[in-house]
Amino acid sequence: MRVASFVNHLEFEFEGNINKNAICLGDVDNDGQNELIVGNESGSLAIFKGENPQPVRVGTELGMVSAISVGDVFNTGLNVLVVVTGCGYCYIYDFEDDHLGDTSEKKLLQPVHAQRIPANAKVMLIGDVNGDGFSEMVLALTDRVVRTYRWINSGDIVGGKPYGKLIGLNKWELGDQIGSISFNKCKDGTPSLLVAQPGGTYFTLKVRVSQDSELDPFDEQSSELLTKMSLDYEPLASARLRNPNIHTEICGNIKLGKKRPSSYKIESEINGNSKGKTIHPNTDRFEESLCEISKSDSSKLKSSSNVDELPYKIFDNIMPSIRSRIDSDEDDTGLATSFALATLDGTLMLVHDGKIKWNLQVDHQLFAVCGLDVTEDGKDEVVACAWDGNTYIVCQNTDCVRFTFHEPVNAFTAGLYGLRGKQVPCLVYATFNNHIYLYHDITMSHVVTKTMVEVLKEEPKYKQMLDELGISANDAGKLTELNHFLLYGKLEL
Repeated sequence: MRVASFVNHLEFEFEGNINKNAICLGDVDNDGQNELIVGNESGSLAIFKGENPQPVRVGTELGMVSAISVGDVFNTGLNVLVVVTGCGYCYIYDFEDDHLGDTSEKKLLQPVHAQRIPANAKVMLIGDVNGDGFSEMVLALTDRVVRTYRWINSGDIVGGKPYGKLIGLNKWELGDQIGSISFNKCKDGTPSLLVAQPGGTYFTLKVRVSQDSELDPFDEQSSELLTKMSLDYEPLASARLRNPNIHTEICGNIKLGKKRPSSYKIESEINGNSKGKTIHPNTDRFEESLCEISKSDSSKLKSSSNVDELPYKIFDNIMPSIRSRIDSDEDDTGLATSFALATLDGTLMLVHDGKIKWNLQVDHQLFAVCGLDVTEDGKDEVVACAWDGNTYIVCQNTDCVRFTFHEPVNAFTAGLYGLRGKQVPCLVYATFNNHIYLYHDITMSHVVTKTMVEVLKEEPKYKQMLDELGISANDAGKLTELNHFLLYGKLEL
């Protein structure tokens, strides 16, 4: 396991205890740059933007802020900020006419809508949960209940803003305490809702679109419309091996990033004649096979009388097995994404299609898990944080990097933050000492440990210099002698 040391960070001051779901990264003012939004148990709310250490907007006397989310609740194509409190209030803030970047002056926030909702909310999501193209608000409560709401306009416009209220659509009551909830795409491309349960288990909730085309927002009879839904309990095979009461967190929509490599060409350079055919491999194993053919069998190809046809005869022999592997991979991944589970006893899992792809055990109590592309290769890494500040960044082949934050953590999130005109990956830590640290320079070229020889082989200039010295890049013995001479000033005899 590698150990990383992140240095560059921003420091914000924000007093009060923060619930672990009352911290959020999102674009509240729709300028393409994410802001940091934080709320505390004393009813204060703050929005931080860019490198400004002071909040650009603040809210007060809201009650105990338990969850914060940013999304298109009004279904107008613009994000709004939604804040829910443990005492049963929902506040919606619209920044369409309030540009946060125009001034650094601290202003008080005024909600465009406030509404009573069931108390004891702990987690909130905003997104399309039923696949109808409209966003819903999903709440998980401390009394084991999950509810979904949709904004319904009353048909009138007051002060240029939509006028209506949130209407309850669905309600589930589960058997055990809810750890967290997350959206996830199913294999057929439809959205679903994942609900973490104790012991490393979870429920999959799927909702169908309601047949009722219109809802009256002021009709109390329609205040909770129960639509057709499905509920699947997933215990996972490894759940039998751990404490069934241990707290569990879940994070869905982790991109596998399985990209099909660009076309590969095999060319024969005998007598200066270059001829090649293009094939489209779809698996890593196929790519490795091509490398092995091009390297280890190069001498055989040169000695062959029919050198132009030999590579394609090899492909004809291995294509049936590769094709079956390609089809199985497409069936295995499809449109679905993976999701991660983290438990308080230090277990971190990546799950795809109900099967555990890998399982990692650490010696720290994990309380938060996120998906973030740290290496900028199109694949999400799993980022998990423990109460003592130890943070694990795990890629999809279980290679891991650990970063040790210097203080115990009150709340944690990972995502993109708008800094100097672009979105950058970041880790956000809220401490017990009224400080928030945002580490923004966390991009890594790779997670797995690489040797100096492996790094040099990827440099074109290094290959050019080897050619000038008459050394083959595949001659391990000569490379060892060269590296020994460069490092220690003498050749091995």
